[in-house]
Amino acid sequence: MARAVALGPQPISASVLPDRYRSIFKFPAFNDMQSICFSTLYQNDINAVISSPTGSGKTVLFELAMLKTLVSEALGNFKIIYIAPTKSLCYERYQDWCARLAVLGMKCGFLTGDTSAEEVATVKQADVIITTPEKWDSTTRRWTDYDRLMTLVKLVLIDEVHILKDLRGATLEVVVSRMKYIAPHARFIALSATIPNAEDIAEWLGQNWNSRSMPAQLYTFGEEFRPVQLDIHVYGYPVRTANTFQLDRHYDSKLSDILDAHFAQKPIIIFCPTRKSTVSTAKNLAKTWMKSREAILACRMDPGRHFQDYELDELSKSGVAYHHAGLSLQDRVMVERMFLGRKILIICCTSTLSINLPAHLVVIRGTSAWIDGQVQEYTEFDMHQMMGRAGRPQFDTSGVAVIMTTRDKQSKYEQILCGQEVVESCLHNHLVEHLNAEVCLKTINDIESAKGWLRSTFLYVRMKKNPSQYNIGITGPSKTIEDSLDQLCTENIARLQISKIVETSDRNELVSTIYGRSMALFYIQFQTMLNFMNTGAGMSISDILTVLGQSSEFKNVRFKQGEKKFYKEINAAVGIRYPLKAVNIKDFEAKVSLIIQFTLGRMEFPVYDGSGKHVTQFHADKAIVWQHVQRLIRCFIDCKIQSIDGVSVRNALELARSLQAEIWDNSANVLLQIEGVGPTTLRKFLNRNIQTFADLASMDILGIESVLSLSKGRGMKYLQDVEKIPRFAVTLKTLGETRDTSCVKIAVQVAVKMLNKTVVKMYNRKLLTVGFLVELSNGELVEFRRAM
Repeated sequence: MARAVALGPQPISASVLPDRYRSIFKFPAFNDMQSICFSTLYQNDINAVISSPTGSGKTVLFELAMLKTLVSEALGNFKIIYIAPTKSLCYERYQDWCARLAVLGMKCGFLTGDTSAEEVATVKQADVIITTPEKWDSTTRRWTDYDRLMTLVKLVLIDEVHILKDLRGATLEVVVSRMKYIAPHARFIALSATIPNAEDIAEWLGQNWNSRSMPAQLYTFGEEFRPVQLDIHVYGYPVRTANTFQLDRHYDSKLSDILDAHFAQKPIIIFCPTRKSTVSTAKNLAKTWMKSREAILACRMDPGRHFQDYELDELSKSGVAYHHAGLSLQDRVMVERMFLGRKILIICCTSTLSINLPAHLVVIRGTSAWIDGQVQEYTEFDMHQMMGRAGRPQFDTSGVAVIMTTRDKQSKYEQILCGQEVVESCLHNHLVEHLNAEVCLKTINDIESAKGWLRSTFLYVRMKKNPSQYNIGITGPSKTIEDSLDQLCTENIARLQISKIVETSDRNELVSTIYGRSMALFYIQFQTMLNFMNTGAGMSISDILTVLGQSSEFKNVRFKQGEKKFYKEINAAVGIRYPLKAVNIKDFEAKVSLIIQFTLGRMEFPVYDGSGKHVTQFHADKAIVWQHVQRLIRCFIDCKIQSIDGVSVRNALELARSLQAEIWDNSANVLLQIEGVGPTTLRKFLNRNIQTFADLASMDILGIESVLSLSKGRGMKYLQDVEKIPRFAVTLKTLGETRDTSCVKIAVQVAVKMLNKTVVKMYNRKLLTVGFLVELSNGELVEFRRAM
C-alpha cells in the first residue's frame, strides 16, 4: 500500500485527541504530513514506513503510534522499543520523552553500550525502552527475562531506517528480523529520510503479523512538506591531492567565498573533520572574514573571561568559537549557550555538537572526517544530522546547507541529498556472525530454518531485485535466487561447523558449542574467534596482550604519520611491563598492547619536541580499544576454560581485573582507584608501607590523618571509600582423599568470605562476580566456577 502524497488536506486539530493525550503536544494542529498519516498511526494497528525530509516533524508520528498502543493496552502490559543509530539521538529522545510522557504515567529507560547493571534493572521496569541497534542486539542475546520481555513488546519504532545501507546497518537489519520472529505480534513503524526504494522496506516489514506477504503502509513525502525550506548546495572542487592537510587548506581558502554568498547575518555552524581543524578554521575566520565585518557584527560578548580554554576565550571575543569533545563539558555548554544567545556568530565544530543547536547556515567543510581512528566518509545519516541544524522551524523561516567536497564526489552527494541513492543491505558482509547468534537463540536449527530466517531479512528483498550487488554467484539462466539463498546458508553454516563454533546434535539439529555461545554473547567477530580458539597453551599476560591486539575489532587502530617515535618512547619507559622489540612496533597489535600497558601503568606521556600532537589521537585510539577489550578478554577466558588451560585462564583473569580497574592488579598503584588519592597521596601511603585496600581498611581515622597531614575528621572519607571496594578472604579445607592405581581424588571445601562490614553487591556500577579456579602444577585446569 504505497502512497506518494501531495499537499492539500485540511490539517487535523490536536483537539481530536482525548485531553489526556493532547497534553503531550505543544501545538494546536498537526502539520500536513502528520495529518495525512494520522489515521494509519493512531486509528489502525498496521505496520507503516514513512519517508519524509529532515525537519518535517516525523517524531510526532512515533508518538501517535505510542498513543495507539496506550489506547489498546494497559500500562505495565506492554513494552515499546525505540531504536536509533546513535547514543546522542537516543539521549535526545530519552530526555524529551521522559518529560512529556510522564503525564501519561509512561516510564522511559535508556539502554546503550555503557548502561550499568542498575540501569538495566530500571529499563526492565520501563514502558518505553530507548536503545541503539547494537545494544538491543546484545541485549536480546542475553536477557535473563527473555521470554517474558518479548511477549510484552507491542510496538517497535525504527528511526532513520535508511542506515540499513551503512556499515552498521547489518545490526539493525538483524535486530528487526529477529524481533519479527520472536515478537510476531509487535507493530513496526519505520521512519526514513527521502529515499527512492522505501517500498522495499515496506515489503520487508510486511503489513502486520497476520499478513507478512502484504507490504506495510507506505507514505513518501517530498521537500514541499518541510516546514522550513532548506536550500542545499554541493560545491565540488578540482583537487588533485589525497593529502588531508592540503585538502583542509584548500577548503579553508574557499570558505570565505561560501560565507559571502550565503551569509544572512544569522548564526553559522561549520563542521570540520578533526578537532585540530575546528581550531585552525576558527582562527582563520576570526583573522580574515570576521575582521572585515566588525562594523556589522559588533561583538556582544560581556567583558571578562568565559572559557577555561585560553585560545577559545580569546577567539570568542571575535564572535567565533570552536567546539569538540576535547573541550571541558563546561566550555562546550558555554559555547552552545552563547551561540543560542547570539553572542557567538560562528561555531567550527566536529559532529559531537548538540543535535538541537540550530543555525541558519550549515557548512560541511569536506565530506570525510576522523572517525573511529581513521579517515572515513560521512554516512548519509551523518550528513542529514548535520544539515538538520539549518533552518529549524522554531528558530528560522529558511535555512541553507552547503557541502564542500572534491569534484569527483560532487554528483554522489547531490544524489544522496536528493534522495536518489538506493538503500542496499550490508548483512552479507557479516552473515556468519549473525547466523551463529541466531543458532544460539534457536531461531535457526537447520539449513531450512536458516533459509527461512534469511527470507525474513531486507537482504533477501534486495537480492531479488538487485542480485549483482551482493556478489552471490548467480550465473546462468537456470540459477535462481533460491539457489543463491541455499548457497549462502550452506557455505556459512559449514564455516561455523568446520571451526567447531556450531555442531549437529543427536537430533540432527544445529546447536552452538561453548565457543559459539561465547562468540555470540560477547559480540566477537568470526576471525577473532578463530584466533582465540587456535592459540597455544600456557600463555603469559604478554602473549595474551599480543593475541588481543590481533583481533579484527582493532583493525583500524593503526599507526599514523609520526606516531612510531611516540610509541617507541612509551615502549622504553619504566612503566611498561612487557616491552616490545623496537622492530615490532609497526603493526596495530603492537599499538593496542602499548595503549593497554600505558593505561594500566598510569604512565605519563613522553615529552619531546612535537610529542603533544599525538596525545589527542592516543585518547581516541584508547576509546576504541576500551570499547572492545573487556568483551574480548572475557571471551578469551571462556575459550581457555574449554581447553582446560589453567595457566592461560589464570593470567587472563588477572589481566581482566586490571582492565576493569584500568590499573595493573597487585601493583603499587592500586590505591589510586580510591577517589581523592592522587600521586602525592599515594606516595605518602607507600612511604608508610600502606600498599593495599586491606592495609588502608585496617587503619583508624587518626592514623590516616597523621599519614596524610589532614585536619581532624577528614580521614573518615578514606575509610568510607575503601569500604565500598569489595575485599575477600578464601579458606580451603581438605575433607579427605582416596587413592587407586590411576589417580588420587581429594575432596576439598572452599569458603569465600567478604571482609567488608556491609555487603558490597556492586562495584564501578557493575554486579560483582567471584571466580574460583583450581589448577594443577602442570598447568591443567581442574575446576573453574563463577558466582555472583
